This record gives sequence, structure tokens and C-alpha cells, in this order.
Amino acid sequence: KNKDLFELLPRGVGIHHAGMLRCDRNLVERLFREGQLKFLFCTATLAWGVNLPVHTVIIKGTEIYDPNKGGFRNIGILDVLQVFGRAGR
Repeated sequence: KNKDLFELLPRGVGIHHAGMLRCDRNLVERLFREGQLKFLFCTATLAWGVNLPVHTVIIKGTEIYDPNKGGFRNIGILDVLQVFGRAGR
């Protein structure tokens, strides 16, 4: 349903974040799992919680927004290792 997303998908590129419609997120996850997407840009939520094996993980930054603090905070080293753990699965 997202016009910008559907311009990326034929090029083997996907995006994934909580602001997307559920149907778009499911489509991106399915295409990535099937190997049709070579690059997936995502938020930490996908990197932490969804079991999609990857070849390489690149972390742009280690800060996430914490609504309880009203600002950004660094994620812990265990969380970083969990994200890196996606590579090689």
C-alpha cells in the first residue's frame, strides 16, 4: 500500500519500522525470508525480535528513544550483541 516501498522492492531493497501498515511489514518480512530482498533497513525492533537470518549486520547508531526519560539513551551491549547475532543464523 505504501507507494515508496513498492518502488524499492523490485530493486531488492526493503524497509521495516513500526510506523508501517501491518500488511506492508508482513510483505517485507516474507520477501526477505524468501531471499528476494538483498538489503533490509530496519529499526532495532526488527533486529531484536524477528528471526530473520542475515549475512551482515550494520548498526548505524546505538541510541533509541526512551519515552520514560523523554529523550534518547544508549542500548546496552547485550542488545548490540543480540543484533549482531542475526549475522550467520
